[in-house]
Amino acid sequence: MTQVYSEIGRLRKVMLHRPGRELCQVLPSQLSGMLFEDTPYLAEAQKEHDAFAKILTDAGVEVLYLTDLMKSAFESPKVRYEFVSEFLEASHITSPALVEKLEDLYLRMSPDELVETVLCGIRSDDARLQDVTSFGNLGAREAVFAVCPLPNIYFMRDNSISLGHDVIYSHMEKRARKREAIVLRYVRQHAKEFQDTKEEDLYDLSFPQRIEGGDVLVLSDHSVIIGCSERTSPVAIEYIAHSLFERGYTEVYAFDIGMHRASMHLDISLSMVDVDTFLYNPLIDGTTDIYRLFPAPTGVGYDYVGKDWHRALAQATGNPDVRLIPCGGDDPVDTEWELWNLGANVLAIAPGEVVGYERTPITLDLLDKAGIAVHTFPSGELSRGRGGTHCMSMPLVRDLL
Repeated sequence: MTQVYSEIGRLRKVMLHRPGRELCQVLPSQLSGMLFEDTPYLAEAQKEHDAFAKILTDAGVEVLYLTDLMKSAFESPKVRYEFVSEFLEASHITSPALVEKLEDLYLRMSPDELVETVLCGIRSDDARLQDVTSFGNLGAREAVFAVCPLPNIYFMRDNSISLGHDVIYSHMEKRARKREAIVLRYVRQHAKEFQDTKEEDLYDLSFPQRIEGGDVLVLSDHSVIIGCSERTSPVAIEYIAHSLFERGYTEVYAFDIGMHRASMHLDISLSMVDVDTFLYNPLIDGTTDIYRLFPAPTGVGYDYVGKDWHRALAQATGNPDVRLIPCGGDDPVDTEWELWNLGANVLAIAPGEVVGYERTPITLDLLDKAGIAVHTFPSGELSRGRGGTHCMSMPLVRDLL
C-alpha cells in the first residue's frame, strides 16, 4: 500500500538506493553532464548512506532497497523482455546492430546481473560488444559508454512521486536521468512488494512536459505545493493539478523558483519539519511568484498569491501562525553556504523530528532552538551529487495526521 498525505506524518516505509558501482562510472571529464560537482568516493558514500539508513531503521522505519525491488520485478522473463526493450530504446543508441547485440546480452543475464548492468551501464570497449562490426557502430565506439550508467539514481525522491495512494512517474529534464523513471515504473508495477498496491499514475510518462519529484511537497489530503523550476514546467503542474482535483484535492500552490541549478528543486529551498514549521531559503523569499491553482468549470483555474512565502504557506496550511526557519540564519553568506550544503533539504520522519546532513551547524542549531529534533550523519561524498536526505528518500507509507 502507498499512503503519503503529508511530508511529516510518521514515516513507516521508505524506498532507498544504496549507492553502488555506478558511482565509479562518474567521469571527471563529464561531471556537468552527469550532474555531479566532483567525483564521489564509493566506499565513503556507502558508509554515509548506511548511517542514514540506520537512523531510519532505528526509528522504526521499514527500508526497502531499490536493487532488491528491481530483482523482484525482473524475475518474470516477460517483464525482463519488456523492460530491456523500453530501456534500450530510451538509451539513445543509434546503431541497430548494437541495439540487437545489447538486447541479446541483457536478456541472457540473471536478474542480479541485469540490475547491476542497468545501473552501471556498459562501456563501448566491453569485450562482449567487439563482434558488432557494422559500419553504423563505428561512431558509437568513440563514446565511453555504449549504454550510459545511472549514477544519480540514489536520489530516489525525483524519479517517482508517492502522492496519496497514487504515484507520478517523472518526466525528468536531464538526459542523464530520463531512464530512471522507466526503472521505477517497472519496480512499482511488478515487484512483489507492490503487488497488493493499487497505484494509479497521476501523470503520463509519454507527456513531453518535465516534472520531477523534488519539486512536489505534499501538505495534506487536499493541498499540494509544486515548484516551477529548472526541472518542472507550468504545463506539467497544470496537468497534475487536474489529476489531483479529480481525486478530491482542492488546491495546488505553484512556487516559481526560477531556472537555476543552485535551486534546481523546490525541496532544496523548502522542507516541512512540523505541523506548523518550515525550513526555507530566505534569499528567494520575496522574489518568487506564487500561484494558487483550483478546480474550475474550464478544468483548472488559478490566481496570484504574491511573493510572500509566510503568507502563502499560512494560506496553504490554513495556519496563520506558521513558522519559517531560515536556512543559515540571518547572514546571507552563511545562508548561501548552508543552502549549498543542503541545509534546507531534510527528511521528516515524524512531526518535529527530521534527518539531515551534519555539515550545516547554523541551521541545525536553529532547528534545535525551535524544538525540532534532528538526527545527523556525515555527507562529504553523498552531497557531491547535490542532494540531501529529502532527495535520497521516497516515502511509501506515512501515518495520517
